[in-house]
Amino acid sequence: MSWSHIKHNCVWRLRAACAGLVLIAAGVALSACNQATTVGYEPAKPVSKVEPIKGTEAGLVKFSALGAKKVGLQTAVIRKDGGQKVIPSAALLYDSEGKAFAYTSPEPLSFVRKEVEVEHMDGDRVVLAQGPPIGTRVVTTGADEVYGAEFEVEEE
Repeated sequence: MSWSHIKHNCVWRLRAACAGLVLIAAGVALSACNQATTVGYEPAKPVSKVEPIKGTEAGLVKFSALGAKKVGLQTAVIRKDGGQKVIPSAALLYDSEGKAFAYTSPEPLSFVRKEVEVEHMDGDRVVLAQGPPIGTRVVTTGADEVYGAEFEVEEE
């Protein structure tokens, strides 16, 4: 093996070692930058809060406008169809005991769990035997997020 070949081999290893050190230093610097950007960070106000309702097990779930937008909350009105009280099937939920309920919206961005009695289901609509009055707003899209907020279920 010639002296120039050995010299070339040493130079190549030295360059590889230097490149590795530069990458390590860059990684340390970047991780420090990430920590620096969170100094003084204040979290946004909560997307929802729950206020107890006296005399009931339900809570009044209140979303901020940003929180409602984040989860895509949408509502529909309970309507009368052929003499029957009807809600969209997306508004129907069941609790752990199998009781049917829907979240009503007594005012914008506020939601209350109300028990319903299902007479029958017909495609994407639910005919109610018992439930809130016609004209009441119920949550259709995002009802599971309202449930999670009421019972303080965290995302994983």
